[in-house]
Amino acid sequence: MKKKLLLLLLTSFVIACSSDSASDDSSNSSSSNRIKKIEEIQNGLVIKTSEYEYNSSGNVSKVTVKDQAKFYETTFNYDSTNKMISWNLKEYYTSSPSDVIEQLNSLEYTNGLITNICIDRKEKESGYVTNSIDRISQTYSNFGLTSIKHYIPITGDDDAVCSDVSDVGNEEFFQYSNGNLIRYEAPGTGFSDEYYKIEHDEGNHYLSGVKPDAFRYCYGSQVSVNNLKKINIYDSYTDKLTATVQFENTYDKNKNIIKAVEKYYYADTTTPSTTTTMNYYYY
Repeated sequence: MKKKLLLLLLTSFVIACSSDSASDDSSNSSSSNRIKKIEEIQNGLVIKTSEYEYNSSGNVSKVTVKDQAKFYETTFNYDSTNKMISWNLKEYYTSSPSDVIEQLNSLEYTNGLITNICIDRKEKESGYVTNSIDRISQTYSNFGLTSIKHYIPITGDDDAVCSDVSDVGNEEFFQYSNGNLIRYEAPGTGFSDEYYKIEHDEGNHYLSGVKPDAFRYCYGSQVSVNNLKKINIYDSYTDKLTATVQFENTYDKNKNIIKAVEKYYYADTTTPSTTTTMNYYYY
């Protein structure tokens, strides 16, 4: 469970769901499908919140994420044509807010798709500052994401530029069908090599109302059209099923927006080892 995409799948950025239940409860209903806030709850406690803000053009302008240990603030930047060109990320542990990571992520496009993300990072810790240059490259087939390469950053070289970053650290592989991610693998990035087979329902993804489209690529994955209902996790060497994540979902009465998710993680048991509730609020 150390792989980057699986963490995204199981947390607020790419969360989805399964049941066809609907609710008329107005506590988190809205006339808009633009997401405002997501709460993640375990054992009755809110362990994570994600809040979204938008500019006057309706494009996402800021995402603020807080969990029990860390704070993340992402501010998105646009050119005069409202094309997303970069974002600024600020990250720190709440117990030590002066030890902060600040980075500028600049986007490069090919045929309207993000193909390269250049990362200029500054880390402050115990009064010391470390600068590094990093990058991520993305490849596609028929506008569907097929792979993401993560490179080994260059640290402490003030003259280094993005094109100097050339050594690949690891690569993630994606397979899409009908706009939905159905298989994912990232060899060598966790304690054991695993791959994931993913199933979706027919409900609209909660980011479907967020503009611009580039937003759904900027977290290092291509968001699916529909919502998750099951993730099966397999050992890459034996093809043995090692764990399952199941999602139960509540939509609004028209099944246009997702309002809540119950997520269950099973590992070699019939009883979930972890249960998480996600609540969604809209503008």
